[in-house]
Order: sequence, then structure tokens, then C-alpha cells
Amino acid sequence: MLRNLPFDSFEMVLPPLVKLNPDCWICKSLREPAHLLFFESRTSLGKLNPDQFFKGYSFVTLKWHDEELYQLSDRARRSFLEDMSRIATALAKTFNPDKMNYELLGNGMPHLHWHLVPRYKTDPMWGRPIWTGSRRRKRLTREEYDSLVKQLQSRLKQSK
Repeated sequence: MLRNLPFDSFEMVLPPLVKLNPDCWICKSLREPAHLLFFESRTSLGKLNPDQFFKGYSFVTLKWHDEELYQLSDRARRSFLEDMSRIATALAKTFNPDKMNYELLGNGMPHLHWHLVPRYKTDPMWGRPIWTGSRRRKRLTREEYDSLVKQLQSRLKQSK
């Protein structure tokens, strides 16, 4: 169970008939690794990417299995988009990137999830998509991940 995550109590009610796909690795690992989770709402989970080559790189993942925005009810879609925007704002205010990249692809893993990638003019791939070129993954210590999570949680609490 997630603790100390910023949330609005009315949003913690799960949507009726939440469906997970047993063949989807995102459904299987929604809350893993747990130490990377920093946000939960009725609709979404916010989690740091274990690869922090781009400081603050995070995922906003739908809590049930759907593959397209148009498949969501109006309420769920608004909530999912608002969660994405709220997390992007927290990332921007916490890490001061020069640009925020937003990606909702789904061709590699068809489960609705945003990639929020803070970009910095100092990064060696500035001006190019993160998927082009080769780069080394950047893993942090547990303490460094914990620090990023706490910074984001604090920022999100301020944004209510």
C-alpha cells in the first residue's frame, strides 16, 4: 500500500470494474518498484523511471488496462490528463528543465502511460528525441531515489 503519497481523498475510490490484463507487464508491475512511486489518484500512478539519465524522467500510468485515450470515459480521460499535467508541473517546478517532453505512445506496450521527460540544454541529446542515439542508463542510489520522491511529493502537496 502506498503511504505518504499526495492524493485527494475523494479520488481514492477505484473506478468500478477495474480491469487488469494478465498478459500486460505494466498491469503486473503497476506498483513496482514501490520506492519509485510518488503519486496516486483514483486514475493514475506517478513513478520515477529507474533510468534517471534525464533527471526527473517519470511515468504517469493508468491504474487499469486500456490502450487508447478514446476508450476512456470522459471523466476518466479528464482525470488522467489532469494527473499528467499536475505531475508535469511538479517536475518542472522541482527540477527546472528547459523543456518538458510528453509522450503517450503505446506501440511498444499497449497500456496507457505517459513518459514525462524533463529536458535540459546541457543534455547531450538536446534537440533530438530521447529514443535516438545511444546513451548509458543512469541508476541512482536508493537514497538519491528517495530524495527525488520526497521532493516531488512535497511539490505535489503544495499544488492541491
